[in-house]
Amino acid sequence: MNHAQEIIEIPCDQIRIGERHRRDMGDLEGLAASIATEGLLQPVGITEENLLVFGERRLRAVRDVLKQATIAARIVRVSSILAGEYAENEIRKDFTPSERVAIGKAIEAEIGSRQGQRTDQELVGNCAQVATGVKTREIAAAKAGFDSPRTYERAKKVVEKAVDEVLAQMDAGDLSISAAAVIAEQPLEAQREIVQMPAAVRRQIVRQLREATELPSTAEARRIARETGMLVADRTGRYRSGLSDEERKALKEDLDSIWAVTRAVLALADTPLDPVDLASRLEYWHCPGIRAKSPAALDWLHRFEEAIRDKTQIS
Repeated sequence: MNHAQEIIEIPCDQIRIGERHRRDMGDLEGLAASIATEGLLQPVGITEENLLVFGERRLRAVRDVLKQATIAARIVRVSSILAGEYAENEIRKDFTPSERVAIGKAIEAEIGSRQGQRTDQELVGNCAQVATGVKTREIAAAKAGFDSPRTYERAKKVVEKAVDEVLAQMDAGDLSISAAAVIAEQPLEAQREIVQMPAAVRRQIVRQLREATELPSTAEARRIARETGMLVADRTGRYRSGLSDEERKALKEDLDSIWAVTRAVLALADTPLDPVDLASRLEYWHCPGIRAKSPAALDWLHRFEEAIRDKTQIS
């Protein structure tokens, strides 16, 4: 039986919307204008009890913006899918990835209700049994046509976090689920910029973003640095050491001092000021201690020059 082709026209006010993860409905006015011009290209999905499975934006655009009384809906028989009456390759063919995410969540809810909200036991009742230890997420992923629970979780991430443009490209097959999940982790405006780029450029950006996410967190990078004594890059692109806050503060002060002195030496070497003229002009400036400190500074420069004379690696 091909459940995907069972489409009915149903009054909008008869469709129940349960708990949803996607709070931002995006540009409903634009979607409504598209539906008014081109028609509803994809029906919404509902259970036999008229509970919305997918297509909330389409429903709201038709019901709230266009003020239409009815909408085309596809009956999604969650119990039949869970019982294995629907081949998983047919699920992949008949539903988009975002719709399959919604089906997977509906399956998880169905299993949870049968097991008293337990998600770590085998199915019971009139549903086909599964091997002991198989998790709800694994069952939902397989029944919803995903090749692994990991792919299912990635698709979930896209549905919950991606902008409409990323979601549309994933559903159209222009973006893989894996690539879309990587893009979905970026700020909203960055997501829109990435999906508008040429495919080759977009793939390169996704590759770079994926490599960055594989780096350790800041805390993990510092732990590794403490264990190895080496600087370790974290996923923000910064190198971390294993030093404590006090040690990092002391190191920063030391580095700041080194930078200040080297800049002073370079400034002395490059100054256009004549030293004799400067000495005569200082009587008009308030420079306490300059007479006493000049010999000490000169002595320091002599010793510094002797110390680096034989260090050929210093330019």
